[in-house]
Amino acid sequence: MNSINFVKTGSIARITLSKAPLNILDIEDLLRLSALFAKFKTQKDVKAIIIESDQKIFSAGVNVAEHTKENINRMLKAFMAIFFNMLEVSIPTISLVKSDCVGGACELALFCDFVLTDEKAKFSLPEIKLGCYPPAALAFLPYIVGNKRALEIILTGKTLSAKEALDLGLVNQVFPTENFEAEAENYINNLVSLSPSVIRTTIAAYKRMHYNKIRKKLELAEKLYFEELMLLDDALEGTNSFLEKREPVWTGR
Repeated sequence: MNSINFVKTGSIARITLSKAPLNILDIEDLLRLSALFAKFKTQKDVKAIIIESDQKIFSAGVNVAEHTKENINRMLKAFMAIFFNMLEVSIPTISLVKSDCVGGACELALFCDFVLTDEKAKFSLPEIKLGCYPPAALAFLPYIVGNKRALEIILTGKTLSAKEALDLGLVNQVFPTENFEAEAENYINNLVSLSPSVIRTTIAAYKRMHYNKIRKKLELAEKLYFEELMLLDDALEGTNSFLEKREPVWTGR
């Protein structure tokens, strides 16, 4: 059993995070996600791509243990490749989020075209507390919530409830937890009942009109992460303190 499972049922493709207990994503998981989205660029028989979890939470994010000097180049390139590939997919992407959605997984979920959650969903980008920042969110979050809100979310690492995320425009729908699966399936079925060729053409046009700026900002975020952030002593201290289960000692360097 893979930690990232892929099943296509009829015209609906499902990517399921299945890595007990917290769906912590390592480099190999990121590469698999990137490869899946690369394939979707040319698929014509898929009407919707669902990203979901079969664990108690959506995901606790990317594996901090791999966020080291030795691995960061490979990790970040694998992570950012997911978003670059998603930019070129004209099939609707829909994330189904229950419970905690953290860090890199939060960036992945929020980058989907549609985000459906239950009432208990919680979103957070806590990277700043580990001496780094969420590079993809740095690029795209201001386009969703505006500059001031985006910077507040990124610099505080605060956790947002499902309602707060809805009010900010981060998610499309919040469904009652007890009816979440049924409500989400109904939402998806309504979407795939429309003309797939028109949907694809509309998404492609929308992305060409609005996402070129995001692509350039994603490229810049990746470059600055390598060339500036990872040269800071505090960036290394953040990772080390987390792995050593202690409070970070910031030096300001």
